[in-house]
Amino acid sequence: MDSSSRVVQALVAAGLWIVVIIVVRFVLERAFARYERRLAEKNAAVAARRRTTFAFLLRAVIALTVLIGIWSVLSIFPATHEIANAFLASSAVVAVVASVALSTPLGNLGSGVLLAFTQPVRLGDRITVGEHTGVVEEISLSYTTLVTDEGPHVYVPNQTMVSTMLVNRSVEAHSGV
Repeated sequence: MDSSSRVVQALVAAGLWIVVIIVVRFVLERAFARYERRLAEKNAAVAARRRTTFAFLLRAVIALTVLIGIWSVLSIFPATHEIANAFLASSAVVAVVASVALSTPLGNLGSGVLLAFTQPVRLGDRITVGEHTGVVEEISLSYTTLVTDEGPHVYVPNQTMVSTMLVNRSVEAHSGV
């Protein structure tokens, strides 16, 4: 197979993966929204708790789908396929290097998982972390976004969220959940 046909094949595969990503996101958002509405009819506090978990799971599934798509497109080319095989052959070395190089991002990712499932804070909670007080607008894979009283957005690394003391000023709204 010549290089121009591989490029066409890669472009088609990339287009298909983009469609897959859009469809997966749409289906998951609708399913989560439907489940949340049914849950809110029974218990609004539980629905709020699940909203945070669903937002995190949606990001994780989309990130995994994007990585699989990128991998499948790059594997079309022999050069990138050979490089991937070389990395797999030396996976122990790559794992050690990656763990050292990505200790902070991976720590933030692990902390994001911990935040999503233990939920010391939830979307819409008013919290204080360090000298910043605001409302939790988003909990992503690596950081939590606060909208402060002064207006600016503060991005707090998730590792900070789980390793330092924070005050959840909305905790009364969660009692019994």
